[in-house]
Amino acid sequence: MNRIMYFLGWLLSRIVLTVWHRYRIFGTHHVPRGRGALIASNHASYLDPTIVGSALRFPIWYLARNTLFSRNKFFGWLIASVNAVPISRERLDLKTLHCIHDLCAKGAKVLIFPEGTRSPDGQLQKGHAGIGLFAEKVGVDIVPAYVAGSFEALPRQKLLPRPVRISVIFGPPLTLGRWQHIPPGRERYQAIADDLMAAIADLKHQLEAKT
Repeated sequence: MNRIMYFLGWLLSRIVLTVWHRYRIFGTHHVPRGRGALIASNHASYLDPTIVGSALRFPIWYLARNTLFSRNKFFGWLIASVNAVPISRERLDLKTLHCIHDLCAKGAKVLIFPEGTRSPDGQLQKGHAGIGLFAEKVGVDIVPAYVAGSFEALPRQKLLPRPVRISVIFGPPLTLGRWQHIPPGRERYQAIADDLMAAIADLKHQLEAKT
């Protein structure tokens, strides 16, 4: 059932994004095949998970705050059926961590947002050290991604998306080995988050050069 729900959601999203938002996709060859990875994207709108997932022709998994599952039973069932996994904003949930670790060990790709929550103004925010800890514990490569246009299409104050062009670009994976020279602890985790945001900012500049 989940496979069917995911495919139907993917197909509908891809059609709407293409027709309504003149959807553009770049760099999907950077997303590894046959092995697990985290995909780290900027976050400016509720549209972002759909935008990133619709770019890839295979299912990915999503982290969603746990309150979304308990607020409404039907909505909780719906997002779970399209591969959403609940996560707490307040603390590192070991159950979620083990779930994502197991998924990646089986070759899954999981979307994370280093900024933690949606940007209030559409601009890139500072990454949280917690995402660095999360990435290290999962132990796979991290693919940076940048979404453009989602804030303009559906900012916090709006209920319906406007017909703004939306684009997504993926960059080369970052391996955890690049941070091994930093002693384990908050400094290393923050360095992971900072480098992820720097890679996302570089993708932003690359995408702007294409327009």
